[in-house]
Amino acid sequence: MTQQHTNSFDMDLVLEWLKSQDYRVTHPFTPREFYCDEPLPSKLLKAAILDTETTGINLATDKLIELGIVIVEYCPETGQVYRVLETYNELEDPDMPIPPESTKIHGITDDMVIGKKIIDAEVETLLADVSLVIAHNAAFDRGVVEARLPIFQEKAWGCSFAQVPWKNEGISSAALEFIAYRLGFHFSGHRASVDCHALLEVLQSNLPVSGVKAFKILLDAARTPDLKLWALVTPFETKDILRERGYRWDSERKTWHRTISTDDLAKEVDWLRSDVYEHRAFQLKQETLDAYNRFSLRHGVSEIVNY
Repeated sequence: MTQQHTNSFDMDLVLEWLKSQDYRVTHPFTPREFYCDEPLPSKLLKAAILDTETTGINLATDKLIELGIVIVEYCPETGQVYRVLETYNELEDPDMPIPPESTKIHGITDDMVIGKKIIDAEVETLLADVSLVIAHNAAFDRGVVEARLPIFQEKAWGCSFAQVPWKNEGISSAALEFIAYRLGFHFSGHRASVDCHALLEVLQSNLPVSGVKAFKILLDAARTPDLKLWALVTPFETKDILRERGYRWDSERKTWHRTISTDDLAKEVDWLRSDVYEHRAFQLKQETLDAYNRFSLRHGVSEIVNY
């Protein structure tokens, strides 16, 4: 046996011993170009895995400084990705100083972005035939890119943070780096295209409890419309039970609201009738959310319904 074989054998023993001692062994992540070598199905769609870096987290005042996009082709029935078609990463000068606390997170400095510009036409070409844009925090990333690049308003969106039930899969945190660790790999994050490739790897993983591919779960959730319920004129004394139920207070509209599945509407109406409105007549504003307006700052189609 050669020295190389001896070292390899010894490393295998070390890894097995670590696992037996309740240590978790993860491997460093390397982006992949191909995810499946099976024959291509008849129908493939394109998705864009997206991540942004910004000057801060205030959608009203902070600006985009880096955009990363990974274009993949996937099977819409199974969520299987077949290959990465293109990786895009570009910096942009925000015309304002990058706060030091933001630089500590993503490592992007003022000097790095001087003279840099995201070209709208390049992004539009990249997204021309993309059917779905996916971000790990779409409620933030969608607002950022729609303000800067209107093409994103025309696309359907999914969110791997909000639309995959990580806790049900035994994963206690939805932070991307933590999910990666639980799925067996680690990566150096907080640069846009690196995070995109890591998210793609997560989405192509079979989840530990259900055994279902994460991308399949996200696709099913993205296709299913939700209802945002605005409970109008609720009694003040019901605020605590509304909060416990998952409703949130909108200080501008002075109304409690909650987003539910359309399948849960009847059950939610029954609960509101008995526990909030004490069987009196009441009204709900019902706003339909789908992949084209969900996670955006734009409103869905809404109506006032009497109960």
